[in-house]
Amino acid sequence: MSNRPEIAYLIQNILPLFASAYGFPLPENESDTRIDEIPVRIGSSVKKPDVVYFHQGLPVFIIEAKKEGKSKEDAIDQALSYIKNFPTEKYSKDGIRPRYFAVTIGRQPFFFAHRFEIKDDNFKDWYEELSAPMLFENVLQEYGLLKGTKEVLNPDSFRKEVLNELGPLFKIDNESKITPDVVKNIARQILSFLQYDDDFTSHRPYIDIEQHKDRQAQIRTIYNKYEWSQSLGIDIAKTFRDYILRSFQGNLNQYLTPQPLIAFMCNLVGKVNENTRVLDFECGTGGYLSAMIDHGVHLSNIRGIDIDELPYILAKTYIAIYFKLQGLEATDSIPIKQNNGLFYQGNDWDIVIGNPAGGNKYEHNKLDKIAESLCLDLDSNGKQDSLSEYSLSIQQSIISCVDGGKICLVLPEGFFSNSSDEYLRKYVSQNCRVLAIISLPKGIFKKGTSVKQQTKGSQHSSQKMSVLFLQKEKVTDLDYPIFITSMSEPLVKTIDINTWFEPELNLILEQWKVWKETQNISNEFKLILPKEKVIKTNTQESLLNFEKEVIENGNKKLPEVKTKTILGKFSDFFKKS
Repeated sequence: MSNRPEIAYLIQNILPLFASAYGFPLPENESDTRIDEIPVRIGSSVKKPDVVYFHQGLPVFIIEAKKEGKSKEDAIDQALSYIKNFPTEKYSKDGIRPRYFAVTIGRQPFFFAHRFEIKDDNFKDWYEELSAPMLFENVLQEYGLLKGTKEVLNPDSFRKEVLNELGPLFKIDNESKITPDVVKNIARQILSFLQYDDDFTSHRPYIDIEQHKDRQAQIRTIYNKYEWSQSLGIDIAKTFRDYILRSFQGNLNQYLTPQPLIAFMCNLVGKVNENTRVLDFECGTGGYLSAMIDHGVHLSNIRGIDIDELPYILAKTYIAIYFKLQGLEATDSIPIKQNNGLFYQGNDWDIVIGNPAGGNKYEHNKLDKIAESLCLDLDSNGKQDSLSEYSLSIQQSIISCVDGGKICLVLPEGFFSNSSDEYLRKYVSQNCRVLAIISLPKGIFKKGTSVKQQTKGSQHSSQKMSVLFLQKEKVTDLDYPIFITSMSEPLVKTIDINTWFEPELNLILEQWKVWKETQNISNEFKLILPKEKVIKTNTQESLLNFEKEVIENGNKKLPEVKTKTILGKFSDFFKKS
């Protein structure tokens, strides 16, 4: 023990206070109370924390003491430097580093926790001042070192103490931003907890960081601290998905469909039961599938597929958390597979729903096998189609759906007007009855989407998207009405999307219900936002009354449409004015 003058101050004033008031080990307990003893290299110098408390050979708490009148901020900075640089190889039996600390100014203690969070797509470590002093038994409980006292996670603690903690543990390189591998390993580690229980230490991704014993120790702490079986459920799953959504911004070549839009589309397709069969062949993180199960579809009657490992892992983890599935047999039974969703999936699905990813990742993946069920020459001109971003996905939706079944997809608005997609619009019109088209506002999909038309540097995709709702049936008479609505952005631009998007979708859903019953739309619907701001939806009744084809001068002349919403030649099917 050092002979510095401050040591007497610690022994006579600080340590007795922590022992008597908060239950920390006594100064005489030299194995658990290490005073000015642990060398910590910070840059080119070596310094020693005033006090490090141990428990069974593990460092669990640091005190940085200052006399009256000294700077609290300086004490905090010094304590954090000890935590970040703590020599776990020599002074931690199990690799655990201290994460809790106190600074004292005179005899006044202040308690803190060292945390991680995501800020602007970066990992940030920070400190949180605790509102109440920590008893030593609370410290041990935070490390999962007290038997029989495991905590039940709530959404806040799951985000703060599980998701935010796991991320930095899997960040091996010097890259500060979140990478796909980090996000994937967060999900894989949680799934490993659920699959293998306390044998997760024999499986990936835990074993992949074997060279980082301190990180493995922190993962064990996260596992041991919480009662996982009682923590699982919808709220935790949604927190997981929200965290992933935030992680996708800017760094990952993916995007997620907002939860309110998922709920809206699931309500749009109507009633389901446990025997309803639901397919999402580009399922991403599984948002549509879990919502359909939540509506009453049995887990065994869904199928989710994604070609990329990252969304596949995320979807499987999300479903496992959502439906409280534990054990290898239960998690392996989750009907989500990593494969090419454009391979044949059968033709008896009652509902095909999703947000096709676009891009060319499916087009060039075993195209010969894709062609076994999908046509590569829909316009029958003897040449392979250009394979536009959504052509194969739309085909797959229609082929997979049972006659009379429902198809609900998010598509770019270019599908409704691009001349290159005319053949695809005709294909849709011949095989499906169009029930509804809902034009979505810009900015609801976060940066990171693989949609090509995207504003670089923006946090939101500039691509305009729509929901297309179909019923599979052969259509010969095109003289029928379609429900069309165009959702506008709020008049008040400062209103956050989370404030207005879901209420406006709910309003459109109510209009859809009226439309189904009466074939009319009431213009009396209004959306009331905070501070009495009023937004009226730009919803119209579509009268897509196609007249019969007539022949003029040997050429087909297709009819004008009787509404400004749809521009009127069938050869420009779905084109908007």
